[in-house]
Amino acid sequence: MKNLSFLGVDVAKDTLVIFDGQKVYEFQNERGLKKFKRKFFKKKEDRKKRVVIYEPTGPYSVFLEEFCATNMIKVVSLNPRKVPRLREVLGHRAKTDNLDAKLLYEYHKIVSEDEIKEIEYNENLEKLSLLLSEYQLYQNIENKLSNFLDYLDRVPVDSKESKKHIQKNLEETRQRLQKIKKEMEELVNKDDDINKGVKEIEKVKGIGKMIATYCYIFFRKRRIRNRREVVALAGLDPEVKESGKRKLVTRISKKGDNRLRSLLFMGALSAIRCKEGGLKEYYESLIKRGKPKKVAIIACARKLLIFAFYNYKKWQMEVQSA
Repeated sequence: MKNLSFLGVDVAKDTLVIFDGQKVYEFQNERGLKKFKRKFFKKKEDRKKRVVIYEPTGPYSVFLEEFCATNMIKVVSLNPRKVPRLREVLGHRAKTDNLDAKLLYEYHKIVSEDEIKEIEYNENLEKLSLLLSEYQLYQNIENKLSNFLDYLDRVPVDSKESKKHIQKNLEETRQRLQKIKKEMEELVNKDDDINKGVKEIEKVKGIGKMIATYCYIFFRKRRIRNRREVVALAGLDPEVKESGKRKLVTRISKKGDNRLRSLLFMGALSAIRCKEGGLKEYYESLIKRGKPKKVAIIACARKLLIFAFYNYKKWQMEVQSA
């Protein structure tokens, strides 16, 4: 730890703001990050000594993660849940890119060795992640086209021409969905590790192939250590508001992967209809205690995520010990 130097990196859509303990730098957020590399990672020794501290921001942090993975640069991927608390502790009331970069840099004073990791870059995993994102995009388009087609059946004017175009687009969308699904299945079967990991997660009642695949990508890319971390990164952790001695849990934080939350919600709806797996009994017990249906379903979605993570970690430990 003594020989390491740290960079606080705030990731925005178009820029990276970096603080190295002395000065703030700004670079374009683009593939390859050439200027960033030239400034901080020109020599091989720099890649061994420097650690990047950043907060994952979905698609915006992809270039940084890809750069660190391909150049074997160690990172600290800071849980989004920790950042607001860190801001409070350090007394940063304002929120700017420069201050956020400095805030992330300050985290090095309390970072543990377990948090410093190398990001894995797996081409099959990246392709699978891309296909999954495209699949969800086309699913949303399919739902909107289908709903609009229902609407056209009820309008009091002639809508034949509109129906014709919408039906054509809907058919093309469904064909593309089938093709993506086939490509994903081929990719999962092609990679032995991905195939086994997905199958382990799929053993959880209520989790199908699609949710299992997304969970596998989510767990593996983030190298999550425990259940608290996985719940927080999915945005399913409770948001607690404190005032004096009062603590009030208002809702889930939603400070995490919204696509995963959406998939788990749908999985929970399926699981509570199934007699096996125990989620139906858990859901019914929450309803009996007076919980609203949506709150109970979200609690079941959280359980599904924890079960999936348990299966994944158990499989990982078996692989490592073999």
